Order: sequence, then structure tokens, then C-alpha cells
Amino acid sequence: MDDQPYDRILYYAKESPKRNTLSGVADELLRNIGRARVYDLGHPYWAGMPLHPADPPFQYYLYRYHEHTKKLFESMAPGFSDSIGLVVTSMHSGTHFDAPIHMARDLKVQGQDITRYEQDKGYVDLPEKIQSIDKVPPLVKKGVLLDIAGYKKTEPLPERYEITPEDLQGAADGAQIRIGEGDCVLIRTGYSRLFNTDADGYLHRFAGLGPDATRWLAKMKVGLVGIDNLAAGVMPKHFEVQNIILSDNGIFLMKSLNLEELARDKKYTSVVIVAPLKIKGAEASLVRPIAIA
Repeated sequence: MDDQPYDRILYYAKESPKRNTLSGVADELLRNIGRARVYDLGHPYWAGMPLHPADPPFQYYLYRYHEHTKKLFESMAPGFSDSIGLVVTSMHSGTHFDAPIHMARDLKVQGQDITRYEQDKGYVDLPEKIQSIDKVPPLVKKGVLLDIAGYKKTEPLPERYEITPEDLQGAADGAQIRIGEGDCVLIRTGYSRLFNTDADGYLHRFAGLGPDATRWLAKMKVGLVGIDNLAAGVMPKHFEVQNIILSDNGIFLMKSLNLEELARDKKYTSVVIVAPLKIKGAEASLVRPIAIA
């Protein structure tokens, strides 16, 4: 999807209240989406999936079975049964969305002492400037894919390669795209192809953003950064990278994305839709983002 349909959608939604009806905005959206493809940017979740070593394991249990509930409902609904699953996980398993409060620099997030708002049940009474996940609205943003692996002609990027500002600008220039304020910038290293097949490679031999490249993105005033690795940066600088994005600049961050199909089809601009779970006081959320292009 090029910029024109995206801009036209925004025009109808913001500037033309007469068209803010099912026969106006909705039809216009459906016509544009019908000419596009929906790309799933999320990975599956399963017991044994690659996770940060310090995080609790992801577990899914089938808590109720059909043969058990059939007996439970027999008196009120003969023949009826259901099953119910139970998930135990951290909010940083697989494809996930980080709010700025996930990280702190000297216990501060955007200049605020974050310790004043922490409780066992989550964050409470946060200043308006810094949000917990339940305060993050569903996001609809222009997506800009910076395919660094494609630009460098190395699939994936070399192990521990540190992406530079020159790499970001070069990928943007090569794809003839422009990054605007508030955009969602998607960084492809090529390592998402290892997520389902090589957990050790995905967790320990990845490439990522360097601090200078991260500051470059912050200067562009982007609204959301997404990357196809788990740590955003490269060890041992990954903490600094996340501090720059989250703690210092209040930019949202998505990690462990699947950007392979978007890059394969050379869809360098898209509409990215992200809807974090509304978990009160949470610092992050599992998420299944999509790109329409």
C-alpha cells in the first residue's frame, strides 16, 4: 500500500465528518484493504519457545476437557461440552509490546522516579506522561520497513552486527521511503527465520541496533520501533539501546517480530495495527500486530 490510500483514509476520518458513516469511512477502508494484503507480524507461542533465559517459561495448559465438561453440563444442556485453556507466561514471551516503564535509567523513566508507582499488582497512579499498557490505545500507524539484511545483502546479518545510522538511512534511501514523525519503523535483521527452528541461534547469535542508530531513530521522533530479534540491541549494548528507546524518549517498542514476508514482497510502507491487551498496571503485553500493504 503506497502513501496515497493511507493519506486518503486519514482525510476521510479526520476532515470529512459527513463521511463518518458506514457508507463513508468504512466503505473507503474496505475498498483499500481489499486491494491489499494483511501480513501477520507475530510468531506463535508454545511451551519450549525461545525466551530470554531470565524469564519464566511460557506454558499453555488445557485446563478443561470436553469429556469432563460434557458430564458437567448434562443436566442443563445435554450433549454440550467445552474446553478451556490456561496460559502462564511473562509479558515478554515471543512477539510482545513494551511500554516505556519496562525499562528505567537510574530508576527514572522520562525523568520520573518510577519506583514511586510500583506495587505488586502493577503500576498505579502513573503521571499522564508515562503510561501502563492499559492506557495505550490501539495503534494504527504508517509502517516503514528498513530491511537492513536486504540492504547489506547478507541473510541474516552477521552475528552481533551493530546496525548504524548509515545502515538505516541507506535502507530508507534504497527503498525510496521517508520516515515521518510518529511512524512505526520496522527493523529487519533476518533473524526471525530462526525463531521456530534454531532457538540457540535466535537467542545468542543475533544482530541488532547500535546506540547511535537508536539515537538516530529517536531524533526522527518515531512513535514505535519494531525489530525481529528479542533484545533490540546487541549484547552488551542492548540495555543502552532499550534505555534510549523506552526510558529516555518514551517510544513504544515491539520485539520478536516476523518481518520475513513483508520483506520478501518488498512492502516497504504499510499500515501497521497493534492492539496491546488492556492489563491494568502492566509494563508490557503479548501482541499480534499486523501490517496491511
